[in-house]
Amino acid sequence: MFTVFYLIAFFFGAAIGSFVHVVITRLHVAPIVSARSRCLSCGEALRAYDMIPALSYLLLRGKCRYCGTSYGYGSFVTEVLYGILFVLLYHTVLIGQPTLVVATLWALYYTLLFVLLGVIALYDRAHTFLPVPQVLAYCVLTLLMLCVRYVHEPSYALLLSPILTALPFFVLWVITRGKGLGFGDVVLFLGVGAFFPLEQALAVLLLSVWMGAIYGIGIYFFSRTKHSKHLAIPFVPFIVLAFLIVLFTDISLFSIASLFA
Repeated sequence: MFTVFYLIAFFFGAAIGSFVHVVITRLHVAPIVSARSRCLSCGEALRAYDMIPALSYLLLRGKCRYCGTSYGYGSFVTEVLYGILFVLLYHTVLIGQPTLVVATLWALYYTLLFVLLGVIALYDRAHTFLPVPQVLAYCVLTLLMLCVRYVHEPSYALLLSPILTALPFFVLWVITRGKGLGFGDVVLFLGVGAFFPLEQALAVLLLSVWMGAIYGIGIYFFSRTKHSKHLAIPFVPFIVLAFLIVLFTDISLFSIASLFA
């Protein structure tokens, strides 16, 4: 029985991932919601069975049924990753909720949050700047989590967490006059601090910096691209990845520090 729920979670997540990919490809370019989805090469309208998340890509070998043009792997990878993401969400968060109503509300909350995180991260990766409406919506959702936490356990530490988490990056932004990182990164860390208690928010900060540094060093020394040493590295994907790692593993700054003790 539980296997069925995991499969439902996977395909629901894959469908959300498909939507996220559509948003990324159409944002600021074309209407996100259109009457019919069409092949960008031949213009043929796609049927429902051509757009089954993850499965259609495998069955059609990543090509248009009508003209044979390759779709690329971006949509498939996004769908699979979101499928895995929602399986983890079901296993770690939803399965332990006291009632179906509570589980449904949390499922809705995390669906919106994951859509926004995906759009923000992938858009930053593609364009190296952030879509403002989605960032603001992300901030609203994280503030809702802060309110929920504060109602259950009032604490000044919770209220200080957004400020203390974002402060190092705000200082860096001021010192470098926005050249070291964008102000959007500062805003995202405000949201991280609102969503997590301080010790976990700082774990997100630390992990994202480590992963970004490792990626940057790899690009600097191993990339063969002529201008690779001067490329702007999108930092938001590492923030989002660290966010998800902390969410699903429940690690904190103290547990990371204990590894080196």
